[in-house]
Parts: sequence; C-alpha cells; structure tokens
Amino acid sequence: MNLNLRIANYITRYAPSRRKLTEYLTKKHCQDIDTKLAEIGYDESITLGAWIRSFVTLGKGEQEIRLKLIKKGFPRQSIEQHIREHTLEIHDWEATTPTIDSNIHTLLARGKSIPSISALLCSKYPYFRDEIKDLLASYSDTDSLQTEVAKYQRKYDTNNPYEKQKLYAALMRK
Repeated sequence: MNLNLRIANYITRYAPSRRKLTEYLTKKHCQDIDTKLAEIGYDESITLGAWIRSFVTLGKGEQEIRLKLIKKGFPRQSIEQHIREHTLEIHDWEATTPTIDSNIHTLLARGKSIPSISALLCSKYPYFRDEIKDLLASYSDTDSLQTEVAKYQRKYDTNNPYEKQKLYAALMRK
C-alpha cells in the first residue's frame, strides 16, 4: 500500500496529533517525516479545532476537554490557545443544559442524592455552579431516598437498636 494512502487513512480514522502521527510513521520506518506531512497537507491546528468542537458538542467541560486532548498528544500551548478561542461555546449554558439535564436524570435513576449530584456536576462544570443549583432545585430525590430506606429496612432489623443505628448511618452516607 502506498505510504501516502496509509497516512491519509490513519489521519481520517484517528484524527491524531502531530506527535501520534510521527510515532505511527516511525513505526512504519518512514524517512523524512516532516516532508511527508507537508506533502499531504497535515495541519495539527485543524485537527485540534475539530476535536474541541466535537467535545463541545458532546457537552464536555473545559477541564475534561483539556485532559482528553493532552492524552491524545496535542501540545499544551495549542490546547490552551484553542480553548480560549472556543470559550464562548464551552461556556454556553443553553447548549450545555440538555447534557446536564440528562446527567441529572441518569444519576437520579442510579439512586444518587441531590447533594452528591450537585457536587459532581459543579466539579465538572464549575462555571455553571449557580445554574446547576437552580436546576437541581426543581428536582426531588424523595423517591430515591424512599427506595434506599426500603432497601436498608430489608437488610437491617429495625427492632434491634444496634442495627437501627447502622441503618441511620447507611442513610446518612447517601
């Protein structure tokens, strides 16, 4: 297979950083890597921008985007520059609300309490802290609490004071 075709397939399949692409080409015993990349027109900033737009569309937070891109091998300076360019998109509450709302429903279905959901989402989206608190105010976790009480009442004997204390301790952890 032609090396240029192999490189093009790799780029379209994985959208790699320049570092990852260089590692791939080194494994394929390619000489003069910079010339090959210039020949096919590889531009890392285009790939980085596409990844950021993809993560923003998925509703990922700024810190999560940064960590994923570092893991993919993009340079930190380029990541910071592109994040600054996309700050308005990342911090768009209207675009992120459906993702956060979906996360809330999923976490409630898993039996998580409102305070634990609030802590989790506020750490993931620190720039939406007030909006998340307002959104969570409209939810009630009494159903999940009642489910937990019923679960622990089956597990512990409420007539025994020691086990009743264990039940209270288990509920307080929730």
